Amino acid sequence: MKRVLAVVLVSLAGCGSGKSGGPLFGGFTPTSGAAAILAPATCSIPFVGTTGISGILVELASGADACNVLTQAKQCGVGSGSTTVLGAAFSGVVGGTASPAGTGTYPWLPNPPTGAFLASDGSAAQADAVCSGQGTDMTGGSIVISNVTGTSVAGSMNLGFENGQSFQQAFDVSICPVTIDICSLFYPCSTFACVP
Repeated sequence: MKRVLAVVLVSLAGCGSGKSGGPLFGGFTPTSGAAAILAPATCSIPFVGTTGISGILVELASGADACNVLTQAKQCGVGSGSTTVLGAAFSGVVGGTASPAGTGTYPWLPNPPTGAFLASDGSAAQADAVCSGQGTDMTGGSIVISNVTGTSVAGSMNLGFENGQSFQQAFDVSICPVTIDICSLFYPCSTFACVP
């Protein structure tokens, strides 16, 4: 399920992915977080086909209000002057219908899934005041969702990125009242938002 998320880091892609190895961007501690529940839908996913899918989007950020960024930019932007990790946990059935995503371990899949699956994808960005900076995409690891209520999502991320860096973080974040069409995550963003 390569590059499932629409490229959150469109404007950052040409800026390099930073130093290889070690903790993500030299290590950062998120100061805010938010989750968005991605309602079940049937999507036509490139390289997979018609798939019933649902999910949970988790944004962890330093220097930005994660819910504000999700509300204004959805998955197509970042907060100015912030470091952000955006992770998605997907539950789906290729050729079938999906139930809402729930607790479980969502691994990064190196190949397109078949049948019923759990999968994760993610990206990270380190942006300056005008959202220039560096970005990198997830290439391994998993997202664990340990609890989902009507108001919050808890779990942990253990992610590897294409720049050789890694990010491990537990989270317990509020659900942001934003609606994001899950099918839109599988196509490039047409616009990019730099959220102040």
